[in-house]
Amino acid sequence: MLLFVRLRSLLFVLCPDHPVALCETCHRTYTPEELGTEIGEGSYLCRHCNTDLRESIIAHARTCANLIPQKPLARVASVTNSTIATAASERFATRRPARLGLDAHATAG
Repeated sequence: MLLFVRLRSLLFVLCPDHPVALCETCHRTYTPEELGTEIGEGSYLCRHCNTDLRESIIAHARTCANLIPQKPLARVASVTNSTIATAASERFATRRPARLGLDAHATAG
């Protein structure tokens, strides 16, 4: 039930302008607003014929362009193989005493 609550909230945000459910029995479509905000017994039923709309809502979530990421996730190079990370780490280590307000001569001895 919690998954459907999250899905319904996403539909309100990302799909407010188009139907997100289709009743297979009476062929009526529903926008998120028409589905309503109540959650519980009967909240996923067609208002005309009481057909369960959950499968239709899930099908919409799987196919709607608003809910599918448009770009593939970027790959990030491993930090352990990066020479930039090593150089940055060395600079950080040499600047650390100054940032902390420590005297370089006092920390060396």
